[in-house]
Order: sequence, then structure tokens, then C-alpha cells
Amino acid sequence: QVFVGGLALVFIGTLSGFLVFNFPPAKIFMGDAGSLVVGFFLALLTLRTTYYHEAQSGQWYPVFMPLVVMAVPLYDFISVTLLRIRQGKSPFIGDTQHFSHRLKRHGLTDTQTVLTLYLATLCTGLGATFLYQVNLAGAILIFIQTIMVLAIIAIFETTTRNDKTAD
Repeated sequence: QVFVGGLALVFIGTLSGFLVFNFPPAKIFMGDAGSLVVGFFLALLTLRTTYYHEAQSGQWYPVFMPLVVMAVPLYDFISVTLLRIRQGKSPFIGDTQHFSHRLKRHGLTDTQTVLTLYLATLCTGLGATFLYQVNLAGAILIFIQTIMVLAIIAIFETTTRNDKTAD
């Protein structure tokens, strides 16, 4: 899939240049429109590699690649939605309860917050890139890895919240 590889390299190059200037202290900020384009492009690449790849017969698990790639953003979306509903707020009104804001409230600096998000996303996303190449046992390991990363995040949030309230 030379076309997909070329698109991915262009995408990586473009975002790498952006990330240099977006690292704290950020000189530029990607808004909603830019985030939508990035999300669309990630979806395009994921669908192209997942559904048009000539996988071995019987490989059904590559269809979960989009969920594994987007595990950290999905965790953020689900946790923010549940927090807002539990507080009686509309899940459609913006606030500062997103994962990055919660990390900052738990005492991380801007740089630590960004690096934590990068690392968590790298841990889940990297595994997802191998889903179409592994056998069932490898796919199960990738799913376990993804669940463990999300569990570590949830445990961190729970324990630091309890530590702060105990003071």
C-alpha cells in the first residue's frame, strides 16, 4: 500500500512540524477545524489500512484498529460525558473537565501533561498499527495492552484525586 504509506509520511511530517511549535510554551494552537481535519485524515488512513488490506482469511480483529488508535481520545470523551451527566450538566456544553485539564489539576506541569498524553496515545496507537499483521494471540495482547494503559490512567486519576482530598 504505497499510496497509504505516502499519505502517512506526509501526515507525519506535517504534524511533526506543527507539534514542534505546539509544545509548551505553545506558539500556535490547533483549533476545532484543524482537529477535525486531523481526525478525518486519521479515520481515512485507518479505514484504508483496515478494510482494504488483503488480510489473511479469518482475521476479523483488524476492524477494531480505529478503536485502539483512538483509545485515549475515547477515554477522554466517555469520562467527560459521564462526569458532566453525573454533575447534572449538559454533555454538549464545553468546560475544563477534559483529560488534559484533569492532569493539570492533579499537579502535572504543561510539559508533563503533554508528554503523558503523547505516551499514552503512543502506547495504544503503536499497538494498533500491528493489528492487521498479528495472529489472534497477538491481537489479544494488543487489546490487553490498550486496556492496561486506560486502567493505569483511571487508577492515576482516582488515586491522585483521593490523595488530594485526603489532605
